[in-house]
Amino acid sequence: MYSRAGTSLKMTELFRYCFFLLILETGCAQNIPLDILYLVKNNTEFSAFHSLRETLLLRGIFLTTSPMLLDLSKPFASVSKLTTQLVSPDLLLMSSQACGSLAAASWLDGLNLPHICYHDGSVDKTSFLIDMFTKKCLQNSGPDTSSTTQCLESLKLQPETDMLLGSLVSSLKWSFITIFFEDRMDAIVKSVSAQLSQLNVQCLMYKVNGNYTDEEINDLIKRAISLLPVSERNFFILCDGTCGRRVLDQADKMDDRETAIKMMSAWLLLVSMEDYDVIEDVHYELDNVAALLLPSLILPYGTVKPSVNRTCIELAADWRQATNSCSDGHLITLLHKPTFRQWSPVGYVSKSGQMTVPDVIFPNKQFGFNKRKLQVVTILLYPFAMKNSTLGKDIYTGICLDLLQELASTFNFTYEVLEPPDGEYGRILNGSWTGVVGMLERREVDMAVAALTVTQEREKVMDFVYPYYYDAGGALYKLPDEMSTKWLTLIKPFKWEVFLCLGIVFVSMTFFLCGMEFLNIRKKKLSISMAEVLSSSMWHISGTFFKHGSHSLPKSQPGRILISFVWLFCIIVVAAYSGNLIAFLTVSKNYPPFKTLAEVTEQTDYTWGTDGGSMWTTLFQTSNRSDYKKIWKGIVNQNRSNSDVLSLNQGLHRSHVEAGSYIFMFDRDVIDIWSLDNCDLILLEETFYQITYAVGLPQNSPYGRMVSEKMLKIEQSGLLQIWRSRWWPKGSGCAGQTQVQAKVIALIDLQSAFYFLGVGLSTALLVLMGERLRHCCKKRSM
Repeated sequence: MYSRAGTSLKMTELFRYCFFLLILETGCAQNIPLDILYLVKNNTEFSAFHSLRETLLLRGIFLTTSPMLLDLSKPFASVSKLTTQLVSPDLLLMSSQACGSLAAASWLDGLNLPHICYHDGSVDKTSFLIDMFTKKCLQNSGPDTSSTTQCLESLKLQPETDMLLGSLVSSLKWSFITIFFEDRMDAIVKSVSAQLSQLNVQCLMYKVNGNYTDEEINDLIKRAISLLPVSERNFFILCDGTCGRRVLDQADKMDDRETAIKMMSAWLLLVSMEDYDVIEDVHYELDNVAALLLPSLILPYGTVKPSVNRTCIELAADWRQATNSCSDGHLITLLHKPTFRQWSPVGYVSKSGQMTVPDVIFPNKQFGFNKRKLQVVTILLYPFAMKNSTLGKDIYTGICLDLLQELASTFNFTYEVLEPPDGEYGRILNGSWTGVVGMLERREVDMAVAALTVTQEREKVMDFVYPYYYDAGGALYKLPDEMSTKWLTLIKPFKWEVFLCLGIVFVSMTFFLCGMEFLNIRKKKLSISMAEVLSSSMWHISGTFFKHGSHSLPKSQPGRILISFVWLFCIIVVAAYSGNLIAFLTVSKNYPPFKTLAEVTEQTDYTWGTDGGSMWTTLFQTSNRSDYKKIWKGIVNQNRSNSDVLSLNQGLHRSHVEAGSYIFMFDRDVIDIWSLDNCDLILLEETFYQITYAVGLPQNSPYGRMVSEKMLKIEQSGLLQIWRSRWWPKGSGCAGQTQVQAKVIALIDLQSAFYFLGVGLSTALLVLMGERLRHCCKKRSM
């Protein structure tokens, strides 16, 4: 409001907006002299002024003032000149350059002078904006507000929405936009497209006709999403409230596990004030939804047709009602509340046509999943995931659950823990994936946080993020019972090859000595039989082997030399044997029966198996390595008579291992825990096939990159080591059990000596019986 010559201008609250040129077009101010001052910046605009005056004269309107030059190179001096020369006009017309002058703007704001920023087509392609209504317009209507209302409602209006949306895009820094629009928004869409092109923003447009079904709209959205990278899922909806809500409804119904549309998209809706009720009560799970509210007078809805490009709207402090400060519209966003969604203002369009956004347009982007509940699958495996049931409620704990809680805290989501119905990790069975992998492939869950091994086959149907644990394949078995082999104590110091060679030496030396002695007897022509010589030679050699010697020496010189070297040989052999025998008797050390997978496949004392639902089944079954093939062949053969070798119950496998003669092949660190409280269990020395555990996501999940980045930070922070130390068993009660330990010799340790004594006694008795039988036979023959 301003005053002049004691007369004040009274502005009715109902009529705070009006287009000057539209008044001219509709005849609302005909045959009225207007006291208008036209400010120009150059001679070209002088010509534009004359064209404008001629146009107005044809309408019955004449201007009572002449144009005045505003020197923009000296803006403050020019404004000072205008202040001293100005005869208060009804309205001030300013060119685009003049209107943009900081000095002019400050001066006009201070005087509160009605003014127009006017741009003729010959001067500037941009349309004009009236900031305040003209006094003559209201005077023409008089006190009859109803006639003024009819006049204003009959105006053909169209805002310059391209400028508003361009301002929004610029502030949002979008580089790609998808527009859904209806037929009557064609003009605005073309203008918006031109503005976006000037901003180097790529644009994809889909027309949503009023007769489209929900399925057709859903297909349009799916088509758009399939063409867009995750970072470019930005959408404009340029249609009325009902159409806009239908589009949002279909977007909200889309499968988030496949599209991640709820978190990884942004939606901007252009809505009239009158259509606000259509979108007011919404409960979308879409995180990022904003709306630009404009009065229907400036939108091409219904029978209203566009003619010019902008207007000024009066909005109250409450942005839902147009009653107070002049504004082109308000920008609102859909916020998450504890139990519902609510629209909240984040910006407005000022009366000068400037977009002001003091708050973040999409604040929900700062809060990750916004407490959305995700379904997370895990599989029980100590110490990664354990389950305790308390008062009918399952409570999950372990390393994986600590990891899941850290992810939930970072990305702001809640979760529900599930287990695969079949209890498997994941393998191909009858052409389909089972277990955890199958649930991810079918998108039945949002995430898998478990001791899930990364394999090439699994990566074809799901995604893995950065791994959080490294391990290898291992095999666990029970050492053979020492007591079952104690009777072999006397032969344990030497391998069978040594005993074979000693036997050959004994026989050969006996015959060599017998031959030498027999030649000596023949030379001396002694009456000794060959049998007596052989017997004597055998007792000489046997006495030497047992360090007992003989009561006489060989008769021949060569025989004595031979027996001397046999004594030396026997001293060395007996010393080695005695030393090892003493060690076996006094020191306890249980040696593993095999050390590699190849050795496992060559023995027959042990059978083996693995978890039938794990990646080890697939590895052994499909590998080209010879030892893996033999392992799988052994499993298949055993499975025919004992299905437990491929059981999913690891407790069953453990019971078989503890019973003996069974080898369980699985993740090395996991089965190593079993040996911590059972000293008879031992790991195979060889490790095979390095593996990693990682969090799993559905295939092509948009969340993969951000989760991987978080996993890398977790690894670098040392959290994984903290969680491992929290849940991993502390130490082992079997330390030193497989090390060398001195012990007292028990009777069972010497049982083999008694066996040999028994064998000797039995042999002597048999010989005695033979001699007696022979003596009896001779008597009868006599």
